[in-house]
Amino acid sequence: MKLLQMRYFQTVCQYGSITRAAEELFVSQPTISFCIKELEDEFGVKLFHRRHNRLQLTVEGAFFQDKVNYILQSVDALATQMKDMGNNHNHVKIAVPAMISTFLFPQMFNAYKSLYPGVELEMLETGSLQTRKLVDANSVDLGITILDNVVSDTYNMLPLVDTELVFCVSKNHPLANREKISFKELADERIILFKADSYQNIFIKRAFSEVGVTPNILLYSSQLYTIKQFLSYGNAGAFLYRQVAEMDNDLVCIPLDTPIAQNVVLIWAKNTSLYSDSENFIQFVKNFNFNKE
Repeated sequence: MKLLQMRYFQTVCQYGSITRAAEELFVSQPTISFCIKELEDEFGVKLFHRRHNRLQLTVEGAFFQDKVNYILQSVDALATQMKDMGNNHNHVKIAVPAMISTFLFPQMFNAYKSLYPGVELEMLETGSLQTRKLVDANSVDLGITILDNVVSDTYNMLPLVDTELVFCVSKNHPLANREKISFKELADERIILFKADSYQNIFIKRAFSEVGVTPNILLYSSQLYTIKQFLSYGNAGAFLYRQVAEMDNDLVCIPLDTPIAQNVVLIWAKNTSLYSDSENFIQFVKNFNFNKE
C-alpha cells in the first residue's frame, strides 16, 4: 500500500467515479483502475460496488476510507509543519528586556554573527515579564530575563551574567557625592521607573513598600535614552543595572546600602522542541565569556 494509491482511492470516494477522479488528478482512468485493483488484491477484499453507474463503498471500503482519511490528514499536517520549519531555518527570535539588551546583547550578537553569519538573529525588546509571556506563547524561540523562583520552576534556563541595581543620578544632582543610599532616604526623591512589564518595576516598588515609603514617581519609561535625558536635568534619579550606568560617563552610580544582586538568564519553554538554530545558539551561549572586554 502506497500513499499515491490512498490518494487515488480517496478521490474516487469523493466523486464516486473513476472518470471524475482521473480528471481531477490529471491521470488516465486505467491508472486509477489499476491502483484500486492492486489495493483489492493486496487486502483480498472488494472496496467498491458499482450501482447505477456510480461506485459505492463496500463495508470494507468504508472502513478503509476512514483510515485513509486519517492517514492522509496526518501526512498533510506533517508536510505543513516541515515547511514551517524550513521557513524558520536560519532564524532565531529572542525577547530581551530593554535595559539588559543595552549592555548584554550587542556583545553577544556580534560574537554570534561572526561564527554564524548565515543565521538571522532577531531581537524583540520587551520587559522581563512580557518576555516570559512570549516564551509561553511560543511567539519567540528564546528569552532573556531576571532569575526568580518562577523562572527556575517554569522554564529551562541558562545563566548568563550577574548584575546589581544601583541608584543613578547626573553629576549635578544633590545626591551625586553619596557613597551609598537606602530606600528610606529616597522617600522625597523623584524617581524614574521602567514600565510595569519590567521585573525591575515590581522589585523596586516592593523594596519601597517594605520600608513604608511610597515612591515619588516622576515618569515610567522603557526607553533608556529617554531616562538618561531626564537624569541629565539633575532633578531625578533612576534604578539601573550597574553595567548600563557605567557605560555613561555623565552618570553617577550610587550603590544601595543593601545591595540588590540579580542574575540574568536565558530561558526557553519546557517540553517544547527547539529548532536546530536555537539549539546552536544555546550551545554558543554556554561557551561565551560575558566578562571579557
